[in-house]
Amino acid sequence: MSTQITVRLDDGLHEHAIRAAAEAGTTLSDWIRTAVARQAATAKALRARAEEDAHPAVYRPEQEQALMADRRRRAATTLHDT
Repeated sequence: MSTQITVRLDDGLHEHAIRAAAEAGTTLSDWIRTAVARQAATAKALRARAEEDAHPAVYRPEQEQALMADRRRRAATTLHDT
């Protein structure tokens, strides 16, 4: 199921979106849909990270460094795949 919405863009953002969609080889609607999905995924990841960071550390510093490195790899992979 899909829902149709209307979004008002100023002229500059509209031109940017049209250029970006053309460079991506997609339609404006598809490009905006992807941008919204990526933004939603980013917001979800930031909320999860904030929740995780609100808790006291349960790992030794070297374990924490390894976990943070793994977190950065996962984030890079997620953003690359989106």
